Parts: sequence; C-alpha cells; structure tokens
Amino acid sequence: MPREDRRIIFDYDETYKALYSLCVQKERKKPPTGAITMLVEDDKDDSRIYVRIENQLDTQGGGAKIEYSRDFLAAALMVYCRGCGIPLPKKARKSVMVRENDVILRVEM
Repeated sequence: MPREDRRIIFDYDETYKALYSLCVQKERKKPPTGAITMLVEDDKDDSRIYVRIENQLDTQGGGAKIEYSRDFLAAALMVYCRGCGIPLPKKARKSVMVRENDVILRVEM
C-alpha cells in the first residue's frame, strides 16, 4: 500500500509564534518576549526539547531556557498550520524533528 511522508519546515520565528499561541490557548505560562536562538533535544529524555529565547533589549544577556515536551511542540506546530491554512490529516502520525536552524513537523500516512 502506498504511503505518504510529508515534512513541514518552520523557522525559529514561526516556532516561537506557534509556542506562544498554544500557551495562550492552553492558559500556560507564555514564553518570554524575544526570539528563539536555539532548540536542543534532551540527551537522556527523547521526549524533551529545550528552547533558548533571547531578547535583544535585555542588557543582562543570558536569555531564558525553557523545557517543552515534544508532544507540546508538535501540537503548537499543528495549531500554527491550521491558522495558516495548511491541511493536516487527522489519522496521520505526526512527529517533530529539530535541525540546526529549523523545526520540522513530519506527517506520515
């Protein structure tokens, strides 16, 4: 039987907007104002992703390191897709992959 493997690529700005939007929707603590500078997968726990957010106006530097589950990040990207009019099949298996400057939502049917 044929299968489909689709990848939707998000830059860090789109990823930040997706996370912020889902946090507001779920009434969770919103990420601080700024821009994502790095996403790192946890070495010991594959289900955790760390997001570094830095604000250019912050003279202290440092930024914030926030932990999200891989499922939460995938849900945020799916909500962002819906808002942009990108169709996602309900029954497809969805997963998140992190690359150097991108986040990929993988949709497999």
